[in-house]
Amino acid sequence: MQSTTRWTVTAIIFAALATAIVLTLGDMRLASSQTVTLVAKQADAEVPLDDPFDGVWKGAGPIEAPLSGQLVIQPKGGGDRTVTARALHDNDRLYVLLEWQDDTEDLLVSSQTEFTDAVAVQFPVSEGESVPSFCMGDPTAPVNVWQWKGAWQNDIDEGYVGIDDAYPNALVDTYPFEDEDVFYPARSAGNIFAQTDRTTPVDNLLAGSFGTLTQADDQIVDGSGEWRDGSWRVLFARDLDSGEGYSRFSVNESTNVAFAVWDGAKNERNGIKSVSQFLTLTLSDEIADSGGGIEVWQIALIAIGVAALTGALAFRGWQRSKQQ
Repeated sequence: MQSTTRWTVTAIIFAALATAIVLTLGDMRLASSQTVTLVAKQADAEVPLDDPFDGVWKGAGPIEAPLSGQLVIQPKGGGDRTVTARALHDNDRLYVLLEWQDDTEDLLVSSQTEFTDAVAVQFPVSEGESVPSFCMGDPTAPVNVWQWKGAWQNDIDEGYVGIDDAYPNALVDTYPFEDEDVFYPARSAGNIFAQTDRTTPVDNLLAGSFGTLTQADDQIVDGSGEWRDGSWRVLFARDLDSGEGYSRFSVNESTNVAFAVWDGAKNERNGIKSVSQFLTLTLSDEIADSGGGIEVWQIALIAIGVAALTGALAFRGWQRSKQQ
């Protein structure tokens, strides 16, 4: 009996040690509290804004941030998810890359029953003694939100989705005011969803509590998103210092960051979303090595080896206990 217990404990210790090795090799950290830090190292190559899957991101250490449904204020919703976050900088711009699983690619808002996939990054506008509420900040501690929308990405990649695209079987004999904006009420009123000439799929927003979310005057955040094999990767990019009224970033300094995800297929929009708590973001002067790192398949191979060795140890202990 003592031999069985000894071998079982040995197997458990070995499994825990091997798991730690796998996570270390993959530079993967689990964000379970505000003490976890997302480190933005200095990129060792140009970060392309149109390719969230570029190899430069191999040098960015990821963290896994847990998300939960927004259950503070109506409309409530969302659910438990996990988003993988990475960050880089080039001494001029900050780049944040978010990745999460989503079985469907939802890119349309052209009818009342269609909702787009989306993701957002949130920062305090200014650093203070207290961290703002992760749910849209506080009146005395506003937040700067960067929100990427799949529908806006589709407008840029495929062209604006007009009436003909949304309703291909509709028939109109003639419309004499086709080129006059005044006869397109949403466009004439400045509705951001009716814009036909987008230059960025990311919306730069400001908020100071529930119900105060407003589009910023300066649309200075760039980025792109791409869906592959059931997962989104979305890249955000902005100058480290974009002037008064927006979040500022400096090398060798830290700030707070939070994330939110919307799944259009589940009718998520507005407050119906999955959100994280605030984590720490630090800009480091360390150079990221995009040529190094370990691939996902290598991590999987190590995990399989760990499982096999752990099973062998446990089986050996069981055999010895039977012999005794």
